[in-house]
Amino acid sequence: MENVQDKSKCLGKLERCKNTIQHFKIRVDSYLYEPTTMALFETKFRLKNTIKKLSEANKSLLDYLKSTNDVLPEQHKMVNLHIRETSELEFDFMEYTLKFRKRADSRHIV
Repeated sequence: MENVQDKSKCLGKLERCKNTIQHFKIRVDSYLYEPTTMALFETKFRLKNTIKKLSEANKSLLDYLKSTNDVLPEQHKMVNLHIRETSELEFDFMEYTLKFRKRADSRHIV
């Protein structure tokens, strides 16, 4: 993961993270991914909690960066961590949706 240090780069990366988080927030509530097993319900619950946490962190970081001219090293670390956590959410969500594809594919095999 690249090290983001410039304020405008940080803002751009956080805006992309915000869009990604919003996209997964909509998709996780889609009827296409309605869980049918306890494991899927637990995964969906965990994903929704992660999405909520990342959404709040993203808003906080964006608000901070928009309100200051100086980006402290600690905020750089937080932005980079947030980018990494958003990437992990993307991976986790793809794993979750793959379980639905496998189930749908197995229904079409005759």
